[in-house]
Parts: sequence; structure tokens; C-alpha cells
Amino acid sequence: MPKEVRYILFSPEEVLDMLVEAMTLADSGWPAATGPVRLDMATAPSGEVIARLVPQKQRRGQRAAWSFTAGDMLAVILQACRRNRLPLPLRGHKRLELMGASLCLTISMGETIGGPEVMLHEVRYIDPGLAPLLARRG
Repeated sequence: MPKEVRYILFSPEEVLDMLVEAMTLADSGWPAATGPVRLDMATAPSGEVIARLVPQKQRRGQRAAWSFTAGDMLAVILQACRRNRLPLPLRGHKRLELMGASLCLTISMGETIGGPEVMLHEVRYIDPGLAPLLARRG
């Protein structure tokens, strides 16, 4: 069975819009209480992509920033893709990484059996054909 890898790049502006939309869905008063925000994205030492929404003007008693793990961002991005009718496979290894200033959603698909392995920053279906290679990592 052939393997397929898809890369979907999101600009920082698109990521900012998705995170702000998610925060607004969670709390409809959030944008008015927060005001304009900027997005900071980085790769943590663990390799996980992290993001922060930082208010452009700090208000008294307001939080300094809202932090998102790769798992948080992956959930927000997948929901936004569904809302915007961007077709994504249900099965497949989905992972986030930074490519320059853009956020890259990498989806690898192929012959897999069984359920997914869910980690903090990725959802992966195990390919049994790769098991001998993966066992050598340790």
C-alpha cells in the first residue's frame, strides 16, 4: 500500500484568527474584554509547537497571555478545518511543526491497522510494517 504525506501551511494570521475564534466560541465576551492580541509561536525544547496570545495593550487586572500547547492548537485547527470544509482524512498521523513563520499541519497516511495512539501534540496510527524499525530506536 502506498504512503501519502500532506503538508498544510497556515500563516501566522490564519493561526491567530483560528485561536481568537476558538477563544470567542468558549467565551463570547473574550474579544471585548481582551482587545487586540498578537500571536507568538515557538518550538519548545521537547519539539512541541507552543503559542501564546498576548494583548497588545495590557489592561489592569488582565492576564498577561494565554498559552496553547500543540495539542490545544491541533484541536483548534482540526475544528477550524471542519468548519471551513477543508477535507482532512479521519485516519492518519497528524502533527504540528513550524516551517519558518508558518504553522505546518503534517498528515501521513498509509496502511494502518488498529486505533490511534493519542499523545499531547499528535494523533498517530501505528503502521505494523514499521514495527521492526521502530523497535530499534531505544
